[in-house]
Amino acid sequence: MSAQSAADSAGYDLAVNNLVNHFYQGVGQQSRLYNGFVYDSYDSSIKGNAYLDDVDAWKGGTVDYDGQSFENVPMLYDIYTDQLVVLLYNHASPFALVNNKITSFDLHGRHFVRVPNNNLGIKTGFYEQLYDGKSQVLKKVEKALKSVSGSNGRERYFTPSADAPDYYMKKGGTYYKVSSQNSVLDLLADKKKELKQHIKDKHIQFDGLRELALASVAAYYDSLTK
Repeated sequence: MSAQSAADSAGYDLAVNNLVNHFYQGVGQQSRLYNGFVYDSYDSSIKGNAYLDDVDAWKGGTVDYDGQSFENVPMLYDIYTDQLVVLLYNHASPFALVNNKITSFDLHGRHFVRVPNNNLGIKTGFYEQLYDGKSQVLKKVEKALKSVSGSNGRERYFTPSADAPDYYMKKGGTYYKVSSQNSVLDLLADKKKELKQHIKDKHIQFDGLRELALASVAAYYDSLTK
């Protein structure tokens, strides 16, 4: 290991220790956050990683768990298994929270909500919330674990799912999968004329800026249907 690599590693370890210490000084070791199960890390031979934004380093986040809000929690979001993983006070034990006790969490500047199993048109799990209104807009990113033949035998690697990301818009209590401008206008057909004009006036682009476009159209639709 080079001197620079050693320094970087030491700096990261110090940052994690400071993050963990800061969190547990505030909540103590008997926190209600300790309600889950041991999280097994992946085999080091697997290429890539299973985590949000491909970041496998502990980052401070906020989670609403078991009726209580916790801030500055060292965490990882495992997209492959759809699990939120936190670091215990011993600085060494990854711990997966119980999914149905999680209401929402914030990580990497993004807000995620858990959709329970009693909703129509969408499967249970964590979704990034792009717009929170009557016409809620959600985004789902998934990863797959694939296996291929390589020079050293079978090789495994994580990759974004071919169909991801998926986008959903809520209307009348049901989630509908949307992607293009036409699919949104078809869903919100009762205000199609007004929405088309809004898209034109605001120069909204679904190609390349889909998330902003979906949020903008949903918010305008809600303003029309108050």
